Amino acid sequence: MVSAAEEAAAAASSPSNVIEGTPEVRAAVEYGRRLLFSALDGLDGDKTIVWDADRNLMQRVNLFAGTSLLSAHGVVANHGIETRKAADTPHVVFFLSPTVPSLDRLCDYIDNVKNDPKTLYQVFFIPEAWYVVREKLKERQGGKYAARLESIREIPLSWLPRDGECLSLSQPQLPSRLLLNGDWTLLHKCAVALNQLIELSNDGRPNPSPSASSERKIAVYSRGKWSQDIAGMLEKLRNSKSDSETVKSNTTPSSSTKIKINRIVVIDRWIDPLTPMLTQLTYAGLLDEVYGIGMVNSIKKIPNRQVKRPPFPVTISNFSVLQAEFEEKDDADPFMTKEIYLTDEIFSRLKHSHINGIGSDVAAILTELRNDENFDKDTMSVAEYAVLVKKMPRILKRKTLTSTHMRLAEMSRAQLYRDLSDNVKAEKELLENSDGDKMMPFIEEAIYDASDLNRGLRLVAVHSLTAGGLKPSVLQSYRRIITHSYGVSALNKLLKMQKMGLVRERGGSGKVVCEYAPLLYPQMRKQYDQLPANVSETSPTDAAYAYSGFAPLIVRILEEGDRLRWVGWQRVVAGGSAATPTDATADAAAQRLGARLDESDDDGTAVFVVGGVTRAEVAAIRCRLPNVRLIATTAMLTGNVLLDSITTI
Repeated sequence: MVSAAEEAAAAASSPSNVIEGTPEVRAAVEYGRRLLFSALDGLDGDKTIVWDADRNLMQRVNLFAGTSLLSAHGVVANHGIETRKAADTPHVVFFLSPTVPSLDRLCDYIDNVKNDPKTLYQVFFIPEAWYVVREKLKERQGGKYAARLESIREIPLSWLPRDGECLSLSQPQLPSRLLLNGDWTLLHKCAVALNQLIELSNDGRPNPSPSASSERKIAVYSRGKWSQDIAGMLEKLRNSKSDSETVKSNTTPSSSTKIKINRIVVIDRWIDPLTPMLTQLTYAGLLDEVYGIGMVNSIKKIPNRQVKRPPFPVTISNFSVLQAEFEEKDDADPFMTKEIYLTDEIFSRLKHSHINGIGSDVAAILTELRNDENFDKDTMSVAEYAVLVKKMPRILKRKTLTSTHMRLAEMSRAQLYRDLSDNVKAEKELLENSDGDKMMPFIEEAIYDASDLNRGLRLVAVHSLTAGGLKPSVLQSYRRIITHSYGVSALNKLLKMQKMGLVRERGGSGKVVCEYAPLLYPQMRKQYDQLPANVSETSPTDAAYAYSGFAPLIVRILEEGDRLRWVGWQRVVAGGSAATPTDATADAAAQRLGARLDESDDDGTAVFVVGGVTRAEVAAIRCRLPNVRLIATTAMLTGNVLLDSITTI
């Protein structure tokens, strides 16, 4: 089993020490690094980091700095908190998740590890110090453990880079916690994170004074219940002082660290809960569906194959595939994994391609490679040879990366046609003509065959959402066969989906009713032309290409908002007073504030999707909305991620 310290040490070999992606993503990563390094540099002398057992925390920190960068800031050792290993440095720095189990592990460490009494214990909760945890720490055993700690602070590493062009809060559980548990504190965390983005747009200076006259004001447009609540919280945050215990960086940033955005557009995922239930058909989206791209481009599961599984769990990290399958070697170890980072330039060019049209994009890259290698050795001068020698490593690397992605595309496409093609056909049939008065034979058969549970539940959700709800007898039949094939736990999951509004009983007379307004798919499909004709998958001009003929509702609403300059959206000014665009006085005020708000330029829109966004939707936004400079979200979603995040009611 890999220890926390070993995982932390392994981070040095990852590409996290190099910032890649769009200027906005690079700025966010640089900002996070300044927060992290400011916390470490504030402690004089050598430091030992004691890592929480939560692997996600290590992955989060590694997105900003690997071991080599941490060592440059005085970190000489990395220990796992469960190893109970003594430290010989003046400072022991605890990186902890804000959870009660993490607090228990901290107390256990203090009780059992015999460090020098003069060693200073510094606790940093990442990405925030939850109030409940802090209070429990102060109260536990009369404050015994709190007294041993030199400081208790937080490092708000909120925004995590995704695919080089998106920022994510990595909170896939947000919809379920809102709709099942009523945990509205997550919306406040979203508001705090958006406040960070606004600070980054203020020349990248962390936590500027909201009352400063030099501060740029940014208009925030919101659509949906959650988004409007977040916008209201954000407005209050901008008029209040920041938490004095949050780690702040005093480093004066260069101009390259500024996020150049002119407005923030916030929209609810639950305006359209249907799209995540569908199979994504872009290259990146399909990789996510088949393998599951995690926090640091890590695989979450290996698709079922006709091989005997080992009697122990196989731990793999970073987007991993079976090496035997990837290299097509019959004599290779069938359980050996191969790590493939999805941070290279070839993936960046191919990620939004439709899986059926990726061949033409790969052909264009191969043509470029052939042109790069097209040289005449006999006529080349010494200077030209020198230039060629410098170019060759990059040429060879691009050839290797292209081969890698050609193989990955081949493997994922094979998975699509072998395991998912029937699902895609069923989804398309339901999108075009769904009847909630009877069970769909394909769904019924798939459940009876006890195929993948999430796939079956996703199809039931698509059936319900496209039909405007299921007839009570139909829903009862689905419940019965799901219980028969998968057991009571699967029925419990279906009931939670009903509570979340993913499955609805027609008439709404049942006891399990979602508080969020239901999707009116038949009306929205016509109003927003979600099933356009003649959609090209190889030369996309419509957002519907990402789902082979279906345009995601969120993308269509964003297209309309961009075209109408966000008229009809709830509007507040960050640092100013609230305004509603339907009010004539608000329109006049908006015109007077135009110069200060920097809204004269359409370019520079940041979109924040509350509840998660799929990679195929990101591709559709990039296809249709060139004015969107930054896409941020609470999580990168697939239907499986959304269903797996369902929590206890």
